[in-house]
Amino acid sequence: MFEENPVTAKDGTQVMTWYFEGDKDKPLILYFHGNTGLMARFAPAITKLTTEGYSVAMMEYRGFGNTKGKISQDVIFSDAVAFYDYYKNKTDNDKIIFYGYSFGCAFAMGLTQYRDPDGIILTAPFSSLYQEVKEYPVPLAFLVLKDKYPSDEYIKNIKCPILLIHGNKDMLIHHSHSQRLFDLAPVKEKQVVFVDGINHHDIFFKGHNLPVILDWLEQFN
Repeated sequence: MFEENPVTAKDGTQVMTWYFEGDKDKPLILYFHGNTGLMARFAPAITKLTTEGYSVAMMEYRGFGNTKGKISQDVIFSDAVAFYDYYKNKTDNDKIIFYGYSFGCAFAMGLTQYRDPDGIILTAPFSSLYQEVKEYPVPLAFLVLKDKYPSDEYIKNIKCPILLIHGNKDMLIHHSHSQRLFDLAPVKEKQVVFVDGINHHDIFFKGHNLPVILDWLEQFN
């Protein structure tokens, strides 16, 4: 069972988080969900990590559920720092992994600019929202885009192992985004896996990424 822990953001807003306490000898996983639905929608798909003994914490975004306010790039990154600091102080795990799915990958990568993880997992990421919107069938929408979530810039600064997983039938975010991020990552300990015949939602919700993730996480145990 997940426990609820409200975290106080920099501006005083109470950001709701969920936490499952696992084995202290395994890393704590900070999970960032996609942009459609609440934490409860995504929680069932990550329970396999908890059954394998991993501690997992996830954060609700502004305007979602019991977290008040409006989401933006600056706000979400600031909230992510408060989220990290809270669980860094609360738990005894030696290592912390950032794990994002879909839009949540952008939040995980944004956090790397302020806090150093021991590892990063990205499932179905875009390389930047700017690039994703350029490819989306809304003419010139990218010209008025305020928040660009430039993971392709942030990834150039990482110092830890990174795993990218993408379905090669993803019609929402093309798998070339993961390839671009992989190519830009300046570390030797990097891996990209393309799952054959799998789309954007099934890669996560049907657990097609889990065998790869669990195998990759063994290096931290």
